Amino acid sequence: MAIQIRSHLTATPNPTSLPRRIDFHQTLRSNMDGEEITVEYQMDPDHGVWFKDSDGNATKTIQRTLQVSQADQPVLTRIALQKGKGTWPMASVEIDQTITDSSGDKIPDSCVLSIESD
Repeated sequence: MAIQIRSHLTATPNPTSLPRRIDFHQTLRSNMDGEEITVEYQMDPDHGVWFKDSDGNATKTIQRTLQVSQADQPVLTRIALQKGKGTWPMASVEIDQTITDSSGDKIPDSCVLSIESD
């Protein structure tokens, strides 16, 4: 029903080189025990940084389903990033996140990941 972001989205390692698996950290809480939520990560379609999905394909959107309790819950999501078609070089990239709770309410968050030059 109501998801609270207790600590905002961060990414590690930061800065990073690519390709690399990135750990996205956040702390969430629900007003319901065991609430199922959908978390979507997105990037700008024009730049040269891409997520790598579980099939090894480059994509600009990754989605995960999680359960959140009534206590503060640390969430760790690991997603591989890679270089791909688009604007390059990049000094940093913004990762946008949309959390959708069981009522359909959307909660935005984001973080910036610095990219090391080759």
